[in-house]
Amino acid sequence: MLPNGRAGVRVRLLPEAGDGEGELMSATMLTVARTDALFVSGLSTGSCPQRGEIDAAIRAMVRCYHGSRGCAGEVAACYGEDPEYAVRRIVWARRLVTAEFGGHR
Repeated sequence: MLPNGRAGVRVRLLPEAGDGEGELMSATMLTVARTDALFVSGLSTGSCPQRGEIDAAIRAMVRCYHGSRGCAGEVAACYGEDPEYAVRRIVWARRLVTAEFGGHR
């Protein structure tokens, strides 16, 4: 059972510096983080990149925006600037992430 009371799959992440224990993140949270990172990437909406391109784009954006929170902030900013575009882009990103890495809907 997750802290929010929902059942879910947990994955072990690398430990944070100094904590020694690491963090647990639900698969759903990981899907959201990957989706946000892909959303802010330079890949074209509607394109069909290969898994390697998707993985590289996600990693690059997480580094560029200093983590998943930075990517989420950019997603939020885009929704404020152009909500219609943001909806199309997030749907595209989520479909790619779910298809390539699995995930919950």
